[in-house]
Amino acid sequence: MQPRRIVFIDKKGSTKHECKLNSLPFKDEIIIEKSIELFNDREPCIIHRSYIMKKLMLEINEYFNEVLPLGKGQIVLEEIPKNIRELLNISNEVVKIQLDL
Repeated sequence: MQPRRIVFIDKKGSTKHECKLNSLPFKDEIIIEKSIELFNDREPCIIHRSYIMKKLMLEINEYFNEVLPLGKGQIVLEEIPKNIRELLNISNEVVKIQLDL
């Protein structure tokens, strides 16, 4: 089940960033890397960029569904696999991710 919102939380319990799954902050270099891999395109157009972002969102959502089958709860950032963490352009202060239905 897709979370209604995703909240990035720092050590103090403060919200650093809040978004929906379809607006996750992906690193631009990851999008370009995937664009080269999939389309041999170093400057992805909006169609390629959108396709890649959707593909990454599905990958992350699949992971969230595995670890939090009820779609609600918190995940310590360090427990998220490195290949998933590296996709996100988030502050170094973030220590947890909270998913809400």
